[in-house]
Parts: sequence; structure tokens; C-alpha cells
Amino acid sequence: MPNNLKESYEMFKKAYKKLQNFIETDEKTEKDIAAIIHAYEYTFELWWKTLQRYLQDYETVSEYGPGATIRNAFQFGIIDDGQAYMDLLKDRNLIAHTYKENIAKEIYERIINNHIKTLNKFIVEFNKKIG
Repeated sequence: MPNNLKESYEMFKKAYKKLQNFIETDEKTEKDIAAIIHAYEYTFELWWKTLQRYLQDYETVSEYGPGATIRNAFQFGIIDDGQAYMDLLKDRNLIAHTYKENIAKEIYERIINNHIKTLNKFIVEFNKKIG
């Protein structure tokens, strides 16, 4: 685990770039779909933990967990579309607890069509916030 916010954020951005690369080179094979879903899950974990670290360091928030982190980030104006970020969490939870192929394909579609844009928007806005 990273030692500070900057390291945490850099790890998240590296994972995001890998996910983005997987999407850009996607040939819609089973292997590609699985790789994108797995990369998304990893990227999401790094994202919310980075956000949690920011809230702890700069907003003195002590609640833990991805749901609380998203709610607090919305409340403090760090993210502006709380529902889009809760959708990220919903799909991460479905990945972790669902083994149905049709649900995996639905999540895959949301990752490549929606979630990657939401995460990119976060990077653009967060870069402004932390300089």
C-alpha cells in the first residue's frame, strides 16, 4: 500500500492507463473482456482508496469503505456526480459477487461506455484539486 496521497494517486493513474489501454486494444474476445473487468476492479480499488486517503488527510473524514468515501467526496464537492460514482461501486460489487456470464458482459459494456469516462473525469478534476 502506498505511503501517501501522491503515491496512491500515481498508482491509481497507472492502473487507469492500463485499463484504458485494454479498452483501446479490445477485440471483444473472452480473454479481453475478462482482462478489462479485472483491470476495472483493480483500478476501482485504487481509486476509492486514493479518495479515502484524500478525505482523511484534507477533510479529516474518518469513515471507511467505498460507499462512505463516495458519499463524503460528494458532500465535500470533490466529485460532482455522486450517482455515476455509486454506479462504479455497484458494478465492482457485482463483479466480486456474481459469476454469471450475462451480468459480466453487462458490466463490461458499462466499463467501456461509462465507467472509463467517469474515472477520466475524476482524474481531470482531481489534478486541479491537488495540483
